[in-house]
Amino acid sequence: MKKSPVANAFMAALVLLTTNGCSFFAPKTEEVAVNTEPSGAEVYVNNSFQGTTPCRVPMSCKGGTITVKKAGYDPQLYTVGKSLGTCGIMDIVGTVIFLVPAIGLFSAGAYTLDEHNINVSMSKKAEN
Repeated sequence: MKKSPVANAFMAALVLLTTNGCSFFAPKTEEVAVNTEPSGAEVYVNNSFQGTTPCRVPMSCKGGTITVKKAGYDPQLYTVGKSLGTCGIMDIVGTVIFLVPAIGLFSAGAYTLDEHNINVSMSKKAEN
């Protein structure tokens, strides 16, 4: 009995979904707590305004930059890095067996942020 193209496509999709690695199903963002002294500084994640301190901001698991700004103070820039997370490690192990889970390593879910708390002591701008 010959299978229809729809059945073949369904089977291919089922195989990809069950073997593509857990990284596609892992959260793509994590929260980072940002505190400043003094409080009330504006917080930007990758140049997008997120709120004023103290606050918790969502950030892609692939990392990025956090900038804090407050009138009368020098702006501060922090780079938040990433590390291979548990799901990414599982994808590597699965790749050895099935090859397909390697696709999950291109997903943000394969990584975890290196920092989850940022505390900033703001410096007053120098007077001219």
